[in-house]
Amino acid sequence: MKTKNIKANGGLFMIAMLLIILISPSCKKALDNELDNATYDDKFWKTEADAQGAISGAYALLRTSLYKDNAFFIWGDLPVGEIQTFDTNMQGPYLSGNLAAVYYREEGAHNWTNWYKVINVCNLVIDKVPSIPDASFANGTKGKNYVIGEAYFLRALCYFYLARVWGDVPLQNVPIYTAEEIKYLPQSPEDVITKQVQSDAGKASALLTFEGTAQYRRARANKGAALALLAHVSAWRHEYDKTVLYTDSIISRVDTYKLETADNIRLAFKNSFSTENIFVITASNSNNEANFSIPNYSEAIGFKTLTSPYLTTVTGIPLYFVNYDYLYTIYPNDNDARLANFYGYSSSADVDLLIKYSDVGFKTPNQPFIESNLIIYRLADMYLLKAEALNFLTRDPEARTALNVVRERANTDVTALSGNLLKIEIMNERIRELAGEGQNFFDGVRMNRSPVWMTDARKALKGWRWPIANSILQNNNLINQTEFWKGKY
Repeated sequence: MKTKNIKANGGLFMIAMLLIILISPSCKKALDNELDNATYDDKFWKTEADAQGAISGAYALLRTSLYKDNAFFIWGDLPVGEIQTFDTNMQGPYLSGNLAAVYYREEGAHNWTNWYKVINVCNLVIDKVPSIPDASFANGTKGKNYVIGEAYFLRALCYFYLARVWGDVPLQNVPIYTAEEIKYLPQSPEDVITKQVQSDAGKASALLTFEGTAQYRRARANKGAALALLAHVSAWRHEYDKTVLYTDSIISRVDTYKLETADNIRLAFKNSFSTENIFVITASNSNNEANFSIPNYSEAIGFKTLTSPYLTTVTGIPLYFVNYDYLYTIYPNDNDARLANFYGYSSSADVDLLIKYSDVGFKTPNQPFIESNLIIYRLADMYLLKAEALNFLTRDPEARTALNVVRERANTDVTALSGNLLKIEIMNERIRELAGEGQNFFDGVRMNRSPVWMTDARKALKGWRWPIANSILQNNNLINQTEFWKGKY
């Protein structure tokens, strides 16, 4: 496979997407996925270019899923308390006490439509690519298997987001080629969905390679990405012995993955080639990925978290800014390298800023773009996940060793804590290291450390789950609203 196939012929990609996964409002609805007929199918799925075009489409749809209303940020960061807003439409539900509503304009936070679009493309790839002759691929069987492995990884990643956000969701692993094939599906239990994640990620790990990290700039799936997903889903399921195994499989690959130094701690966001990165969603302007104009302008997280002096065309307070009191409670050490590299201050707006997404360039003097990567998995995350698992397994000396690797990189003191105090410190360290990356609220759910608004009564109703969009409930009467949100949404 050639690196140039990452984009895989824009014209072919558009034709494939229009003819294979076209969304038509006149068709029967299920999972909010509707398809045109499959008249083009007998001409597609013949060559490597077809396979690459389809898998590139899946990556594009994943990007859309994550960035739709910045769903990754709304789910993973807003409920924790580090981020504030003056937007009166968002203060109540997200930031001022109880996450008691989800406003309809943040559709990406409660509508799973885009995620099932990715899943269906992956289903098509898994179904059709095996029949393409090996000789059609530049790297033969290995090249074909890599594309199939990417499909398994992306499908697993989508189901993992679905399971953490909504819990019980439909399991749709049969490819849909025509509108007539669409069937209404009920929800499967979260346990079934996360087992599917493990199965798919395991298959992906067997088919992908570590060499893919260099070949594809860590912007496409690789063996490390599949192992990182396995580490996370096993932790979510509290199968922590497996978490240690998977994180070690990544950490031990010192030829492929290394932490950046304290001075270069932001490099992972700026450069997808960073040895700390495992899997990222890139935003390269030269590859037409950067967020800089309508409609992408309103979707880019950098434009929501920055103002002058980092984004010179804006002088007001951004939609999301940092809670000063929370920040300096979570950072007891003023010398922590992350304070200077992950956070900034706007004197014009008099607010503290999250600056992880601050790689700003300009197409014209008045048209900025942002090229910061959206990081799905990186090495520091794996060290901290390993520490969490070891602490759970009462292997605290080893847990401290893993935790202190990240602390020492940040020029902060090592810890000698143990037991529950060590667990709390690991959670705090994940907030320091991963804030703004869509992880921290899920970390709290997994580690049973919830924000103050998460009462015991709400926990009993699995109230960390998000509501399902009314449009989905109306289109499929087999779908039930998540328990806490019944009668509230």
